[in-house]
Amino acid sequence: MRPYPAAPRRFLAATTAALVVLLTACGGDDDAGEAGVEEDQPVAAAETDPSDEEMDVEEVAAQQQTDEAAAGEAAEATRICDALTAVDPDTAFADLTFSPPEPGDGVTSCRMSLTNAEGEGLAAALDQNDLFSVYQEQYAEDEDLYRELDGLGEEAFILNNSQLHVRQGQERWMVSLQAIVFGDDPAVPDADATEAGLTEIARSLLSQ
Repeated sequence: MRPYPAAPRRFLAATTAALVVLLTACGGDDDAGEAGVEEDQPVAAAETDPSDEEMDVEEVAAQQQTDEAAAGEAAEATRICDALTAVDPDTAFADLTFSPPEPGDGVTSCRMSLTNAEGEGLAAALDQNDLFSVYQEQYAEDEDLYRELDGLGEEAFILNNSQLHVRQGQERWMVSLQAIVFGDDPAVPDADATEAGLTEIARSLLSQ
């Protein structure tokens, strides 16, 4: 009887096909399992350090305080400049002429520079260093330099006919006219005129 060579080939082909199907099935299960693990795995949330949030809040609060302080100083400087221009300095102080008022930067003050003489010009400032008490203690016994003024604030005195110091409650102010003239032109105001001008400025400051 002749052998049937085709039979083994058909068996081998069938076996190979079954093996391929089995391997494919196993591989599919592994991929699905891995996919399932990846899909089910929770996504880690971004970690936030609570101290960072606290720092941000503190920085914002500090900046707000800085801005408020700057706004307050600007308002005070404007008030002082208004007081300086409440009188006409060019008229009150003889022939001296002044530039427009310049608010202080970082200091509660205002100044009008001299345009036709030397010196610091006309200025007013909140006494933040308590110079009122210092000068009062140092110069009160010097009759040639120190004179007390009545009817201005709670206490007031003038030094060297050019610096007026006045206290009202907790506020202390210094209003001054510092002018140096070489020769007779321009004319320098006399002591009474200077005192009258500085006093009017101080009254304007205290009334605002």
